[in-house]
Amino acid sequence: MIDVQKELRENAGQKHKSFQGKIVKGKAEVMGVTMPVLKDLAKRICGDDWRSFLNEPAVFYEDFMLRALVIATAKTDFSERLELTKMFIPEIDNWAVCDAFCSNWKVKKPDKERFWEYCLELFDTDDEFKMRVASVMMQYHFLDDWHIDMILQLHTIKDHPGYYYRMGAAWTLSTCFIYYPDKTEKILLSGSLEKDTLNKAVQKINESARVGDDAKERLTLMKKEL
Repeated sequence: MIDVQKELRENAGQKHKSFQGKIVKGKAEVMGVTMPVLKDLAKRICGDDWRSFLNEPAVFYEDFMLRALVIATAKTDFSERLELTKMFIPEIDNWAVCDAFCSNWKVKKPDKERFWEYCLELFDTDDEFKMRVASVMMQYHFLDDWHIDMILQLHTIKDHPGYYYRMGAAWTLSTCFIYYPDKTEKILLSGSLEKDTLNKAVQKINESARVGDDAKERLTLMKKEL
């Protein structure tokens, strides 16, 4: 079995620790291991005894990131991945682990609707990071004609005062705008979004190279009017 802690210690760096510690505000201490190293290590763990790895205690930020990557990508069926996900999500307390977990989570087409139902359950928890997981998962896995209307509706009727939920929701809405500009613009300008979420969503749209200047200017002016 791979000596994970030994590899983490050997690849930890003070410069990256200082940088990562400033942008990731979770409870666990940061060792300072870069994401490319963590992804490579997670890939090798998945080719080894990954279930035993998941039974080991997680202490550092990197331990939780590895758990996220392994659960998201290990070769297993949908039911086991979902059960592991349910056990892991309560451990998520920062945006970096949340977003890496969501972006790498493997789901096959026949299982997508079951996974959608689980994401809907997360939206009803009134928990900051569970709701962020739901929002970011929808961005990565359900941005299609079948789900877009429900995604937009959920982001208007569901809210949490937590900063990390609202920033995640804003990111998802800005991505929705890229693919479904007309539908998303109606939501952005409906007056139903919380102010912080709206402001951040428009900011991220303005930062996107995939959105035209006319749309950016229109949204910015109309946001000010709101």
